[in-house]
Amino acid sequence: MAKKVVVVRVGSRTTHIVHMDNAMNNPTIYGCVRIPTPEHAFVDGMISDVVEVARRIKTACQEKGIHTKDVIFTIASSKIASRETTIPVVNKTKISQLVMSQVSDLFPVDSDSYIFSYLLQGAPRQDKDASQVQDVRIFAIPSDMVDCYYTLANTIGMNVVALEADGNSIFEIMRRQVTEGVIMSVQLNRESTLVNIMTGENLLLQRTIPYGINAFAEVVVHEPAFQVRDIEEAYRMLNTQRVLVGHLSEENPTGDFSLEKRIEVTDNGEYMISNIFRIVEYYNSKFKAQPIKEIICAGIGCAVVGIHELIANEVGIPVSKPEKLVGIRFNRKVSMDAALLQYINCFGAVFKPVRFIPREIARKEAKKGALTGAILIFIGLFLLSGVLAGLSVFQVLMATEERDIARERHDAMASVQTEFTELTQIVTDYGMYKMVKAGIDTHGNHFHALLDRISDLCPKSFKIQSIVADEMKVTISAVSVDRLSSLSKLQMQLNKIENIQNVTIAQISESTEALTKKKQYVYTLEFSYISSILATAEGGQ
Repeated sequence: MAKKVVVVRVGSRTTHIVHMDNAMNNPTIYGCVRIPTPEHAFVDGMISDVVEVARRIKTACQEKGIHTKDVIFTIASSKIASRETTIPVVNKTKISQLVMSQVSDLFPVDSDSYIFSYLLQGAPRQDKDASQVQDVRIFAIPSDMVDCYYTLANTIGMNVVALEADGNSIFEIMRRQVTEGVIMSVQLNRESTLVNIMTGENLLLQRTIPYGINAFAEVVVHEPAFQVRDIEEAYRMLNTQRVLVGHLSEENPTGDFSLEKRIEVTDNGEYMISNIFRIVEYYNSKFKAQPIKEIICAGIGCAVVGIHELIANEVGIPVSKPEKLVGIRFNRKVSMDAALLQYINCFGAVFKPVRFIPREIARKEAKKGALTGAILIFIGLFLLSGVLAGLSVFQVLMATEERDIARERHDAMASVQTEFTELTQIVTDYGMYKMVKAGIDTHGNHFHALLDRISDLCPKSFKIQSIVADEMKVTISAVSVDRLSSLSKLQMQLNKIENIQNVTIAQISESTEALTKKKQYVYTLEFSYISSILATAEGGQ
C-alpha cells in the first residue's frame, strides 16, 4: 500500500490542501480542502506570517481527519526560473557535475543566493552529430524561499518530502492527459496564467503570463452596475452567470447598457488573451511541423462561464476542460467535477517533483553518505587484515598481498590526480570566462531579451516603428489603436520591469488608420537603464 502525503499549495488568497498517495502510478486522492490565506501573508512565493499560515493548515488537517505527517509543498512564484539544456549521456554519478557546470551560463544570478535542481526530460536521443545526448531542465529558486517552506513544515509539525515547482507539477499531471499530437495546457489562476505546450513526455514550451482571472473580477467589483460587494462575490457571479461575451471588442450596435458593461469586463482580459495568442504564434514559428491540436483549460479560472469560448475565438484553437483526469484515481468519497480543477497543481506534485533542498541539509546528507562509505571501507580493511594475519607464515603470499595493496593505492592516487587536474582546469576556465564576460557584457547584449519582455506586456495592436538605444537610455516610437487609458496601464506595467526606470510616454498624437478608419495613437516611449547588467539579463529571460 502506497504511503500517503499531504500536498500544500499556498496562494495569495487561498491555500489548497490535498491528501493523496505518494506514488507515481495512479495515486488515489482521498480528500481536498481549501482555506483562506491570511491577508498579506503570501507574496510571490514567500510566506511572511509563517505562524498563522501553519496554524490554519494544521487546523484544516485536524478538522478533515488528516493525520499524515509527510508534506510536499507546491510553490507558485515568478522567482522560480527554469532553463533547458543538453548534456552528453554519462553515468548518473556525473550528471550533477555536468549540470552545475552550466548553471552560471543559464542563470545570470548570484549562485550563492539560489538553490539549483534538475530533472531529466524524456529518454536519451541522438543529436545532429549522431552523439547520444540527454535533455535536462534546470530549476533555480531563491535559497531564502526554500528555507521559508522548511520552517513552515517544522511549525506545522510535518516532515518535508519535497519542494515542487508549480510549473513542473502542472506539467506532470497535464502531460498524462495528452493522447496524441501537441496539446496546449492553459492554467488560469487568479493573478497569473501558466501555459505549457507538450507532446508525450516532452515539454516543448512553458511560459507564465502575469495576468489572470482577476482581470475580469476586478472590473465586476468596481462597476456599480453589477452590485457585488467583494472579489469573492464577483467570482461567484462570473462562475454562475454569463458575464463574458464571445469576442474582445464586441460590437454593440443598439447601445444596450447591460451588453456594454459585459463588453467592458471582457475587454479587460485583453492582456491575458493577447499573451496567450503571442505564445501560440511564437510556438508556431519554432515548431511549424507540429501544430497545436487543442487547448486544455484548467485552474480556478476554467469555471468562469464563457472563458473557453472567448479563448477559442481569439486564439483560433478548440478549447476544452478535462471531464476526467488520467493518471490519478479518486476515493469513493471524492467526486470529479469542475471545482476539483482548482487543485490540479497539487495532483501532479507526487509524480516527479523537482526536490529543492536547503544547502545545510544537502551538506548533512553528503556527510552521512561519506561516513557510511568510510565505515564500509573500515570493515573491509579489518577483514583484509585478518586474512593477512592468517597467512603471515607464508612470506611469499604476504609479499604478493603487499605488492597488490601498493598497486591499488597507486591506481587510486592516479585517479584522484586526474580528477584534481580536471577540476583545476574547470576553475581556471571559469575564472577566464568571468573576466571576458565582465569586459563585454553590456546592456546592448541583453536588449533583445528586454524587448521580448516589453512585447509580452503590450497589447496586440502595439507596433514599433523605430528604436534609438544606447547604454543609458532607450527611445521607442510606436503606434497603437488602444485607448489612452490602455497606454497609461502599459506605462505602469513597464515601470515594474527590472533594470529599467523612469518610463514615460510623450508626444502622443492622434490620427486615423487609412484602411480601417480607426483612431490610432502615435507616441514615443522612453526609459532609462538601472546600472546592473545582470538584472537586465534576468529580467529578459
